[in-house]
Amino acid sequence: MKTVREYVEAETLSLDDLKGALQLAMRLEFATIPPYLCAQWSVKNDPDRTEGVLHGIVSQEMQHFALAGNLLTAIGGLPSIANAAFLPAYPISELPGGIPQKLPVDLKPLTKDQLAVFMQIEYPEFPPIALAVEQRPATIGAFYDTISAAFKSLDPVIVQNAHAVDVPFANPIRSVTDAIDTIERIKSEGEGSQGSPDQPSGEGGGHAHYYLFKELFVQKRLVKVGDQWSFSGDPVALPEVYEFASSSAQPSPSVEFSRTLTRLLIHLEACWTAGDPVDVATMFQLKIAGQDLIKQGIRPEFRWDGGAL
Repeated sequence: MKTVREYVEAETLSLDDLKGALQLAMRLEFATIPPYLCAQWSVKNDPDRTEGVLHGIVSQEMQHFALAGNLLTAIGGLPSIANAAFLPAYPISELPGGIPQKLPVDLKPLTKDQLAVFMQIEYPEFPPIALAVEQRPATIGAFYDTISAAFKSLDPVIVQNAHAVDVPFANPIRSVTDAIDTIERIKSEGEGSQGSPDQPSGEGGGHAHYYLFKELFVQKRLVKVGDQWSFSGDPVALPEVYEFASSSAQPSPSVEFSRTLTRLLIHLEACWTAGDPVDVATMFQLKIAGQDLIKQGIRPEFRWDGGAL
């Protein structure tokens, strides 16, 4: 499988390349969900409703994952998520596709150190917060730009009756223009819009993920003073959290959680391959099982479990 850098540096992408890039996009979007979920589930006493902020971010990441799958089926591809290789083995030092992470991405409680990891994942590639232009690694934003450019250059046939997952406020993908708009939504909600940490266009859902995480990290709200944005608003109190760690007990106390996750991935894949409805009940079972483990001080293990088949 190609890396993000290989896709970004390619002069042109074939239709098969575009399908491969969208499958990789699904892996990238999913890789953020377990760390964000564990941080959300770790929240105990919450004076400033941080759990709600994390819930909103996780919900959008799930939507981005679903939108990437919808883009793939729209051009005749089939998502492959119901397998052990789809799941990252945390901690990871790079995101799927070879995007290096200086701070390892792991499953930990919500702390300032973990918020620094989350900010690293969502780091924008433009002012007012920008990476160095020279010799910078390929970013998630550049990767999505490459996918958008491929839709424009290839002008692929859009499958009008493709199986898709319904996503709030998302139009069905019926044209290349719809596909490009979908990609822009994923980008803007994650790292923000170019030029300012403004709200995602047309969604009214608040700041992009990077800036939401940074509000928690600096413990100040992001506000606009005149024409400038700054973290100088009301103070933010971080919540008290449950501490948790991996368990060496046998059998693993996380085995039922992993089996529930495996069933969920199987059912989700069937949404795109067979048109099945989203299995909301299993999603809630996973949440309850994960929260119960964390309250016991045990890390939920996001692993494939063949025993669930």
